[in-house]
Amino acid sequence: MGPLLIFLFLPCQALSRIYVDINAPSVQKIKIAIPDFKNVSTNKEYPELATALPEVLTNDLDLTGYFTPMDKEAFLSEDEDAMAREEIRFKNWSVIGADLLLTGRYTAIGRSLELEVRLYDVFWGRQILGRRALGKVADFRTLMHRIGNEIIYTLTGHKGMFLSRLAFVGTATGHKELYVSDYDGYNAKQLTSDKSIALLPRWSPLGDKILFNSYKEGGAMLYMMDFKAGNSKRISGRDGLNIGASWSPDGEKLALTLSHKGNPDIYRLDLSGNIIDKLTNHWGIDVSPTFSPDGRKIAFVSNRSGSPQIYVRDLSGGQEERLTFEGNYNTSPSWSKLDRIVFSGMEGGRFHIYVMDSDGRNLKKLTEDQGNNEDPCWSPDGRYIVFSSNRDGGYHLYLMNANGQNQRRITFLRGEQTSPSWSPF
Repeated sequence: MGPLLIFLFLPCQALSRIYVDINAPSVQKIKIAIPDFKNVSTNKEYPELATALPEVLTNDLDLTGYFTPMDKEAFLSEDEDAMAREEIRFKNWSVIGADLLLTGRYTAIGRSLELEVRLYDVFWGRQILGRRALGKVADFRTLMHRIGNEIIYTLTGHKGMFLSRLAFVGTATGHKELYVSDYDGYNAKQLTSDKSIALLPRWSPLGDKILFNSYKEGGAMLYMMDFKAGNSKRISGRDGLNIGASWSPDGEKLALTLSHKGNPDIYRLDLSGNIIDKLTNHWGIDVSPTFSPDGRKIAFVSNRSGSPQIYVRDLSGGQEERLTFEGNYNTSPSWSKLDRIVFSGMEGGRFHIYVMDSDGRNLKKLTEDQGNNEDPCWSPDGRYIVFSSNRDGGYHLYLMNANGQNQRRITFLRGEQTSPSWSPF
């Protein structure tokens, strides 16, 4: 069971505007000042949280690409401890260019933690958000992520994704095992210890299961890890390939490449592994299916044209259409909630990340000459992309905005990290 988190709403003036229009073609970043939090504990326990708490929130907001967290060296010292509206000299924050001010204080006693944060509009001098959170000291990052989500919803009208998680393949033990982490790469935990090869984890739409491939019983078989049941079971162990599963949006079915009849084709299965129908039927190799948001189509990779390219298939009528025509190696498609497709394509001997509309139009290259960039996957809101890259040597996970901006490394574990999958909200 997850940490107990209790949120209380503090009174504030009603918000009458959206501060960030995340649907606009371009967004002017908002400058936000986040001073160290004030420790109001009687015995001043956990003094390190004074900087650790705002650092989590600063990183969250910076990762969105909508905010510019301000350098603390610019803050005027006499205002850093102010919390309530009547204590704050808003002119001192306005003069350094701050649009928003977030103040915080905390009480830490034993293992318990109480937080209070307030968000102010500097120009108007008004409070636009107030929250009090109760939890455990060990869960301080989760508490701050939740507060970050509240801030995003207040300022944009859309859900934040700071409590979402990543599943990925890591080699810290010398074997390819499954791991999960927070969306920002923190709190990584190893899920499997099979001392084998695990591949291609995929979160279920509810976030309670993960499909993955493993060679622990010999061939590349498909398994499902069920977090509620606390177990992992084999879903498909047919002869040949059982690889590259994708969940349907309703979480009731999956698409999977099977080769038990000779040619690798994509099939639709139920969650017990029973074949419902065959989705592709071609002499070429068909792999890497990904469902459209409405579940009516799949995008997939096929070499039927002579090289791996991305195709789309209408599941009701059976029509198939090729989407990619640039480059001779395009693979790993992922279909977003906003109806865009991201994939990895080779150019100049290196893999790069590309994005396009679901009909193949408006193709855009998101990465440049920064090593190989592979395994792209959308965030649950379709506004961010996680991918693996060896731009720093070995393969690690990186995040970027959907337009390719704000690229940054998020995993710093031993070994390599590849094949990321992003959980739902």
